[in-house]
Amino acid sequence: MGTRIKPTPLIVGDMKQVEGALAEMAALDRKLGAIEGSLNETIDAAKQRAGTESAPLLARRKELADAVGTYATMNKAELFKERKSLELAFGVIGFRQSTQIVQLHKVTKEMTLEKLQEYNFNDGIRVKMEVNKEAMLSWPEERLCLVGLKRRQNDVFFIEVKAEELNAK
Repeated sequence: MGTRIKPTPLIVGDMKQVEGALAEMAALDRKLGAIEGSLNETIDAAKQRAGTESAPLLARRKELADAVGTYATMNKAELFKERKSLELAFGVIGFRQSTQIVQLHKVTKEMTLEKLQEYNFNDGIRVKMEVNKEAMLSWPEERLCLVGLKRRQNDVFFIEVKAEELNAK
């Protein structure tokens, strides 16, 4: 069995030793600050390099995604008449329903807030006194209309890239 060694604690016995400990701590803090500063410089340089290298790739990826989205939108009736998405070799494209709560024409947010307060629909009001459209997603149309809102649904295009398939090929 190994021998246990009990560490000897550092004991500060007078003000001179306190001053010495504080001076050493200040020196250690300076060294730590220099190490941290060097690390931050290295990280900043790496971020700058990565941003420079990735910018054209991100631009090309957006260009490709926009082109695929435009094609899918222009051919939506033909491509998606039986399903909402298409499984392809390198990913999935499709449209999914998204529901939003939007203002009725000529009804301001302030008017909606007044109506929400008037009808005591507090679950439709956020604490910072703004319209809580997330809470109103489950409201019936009549209640939305009562406070100057309506429901609108959109088809939102999406792309899911399958990186595993690309790596395999």
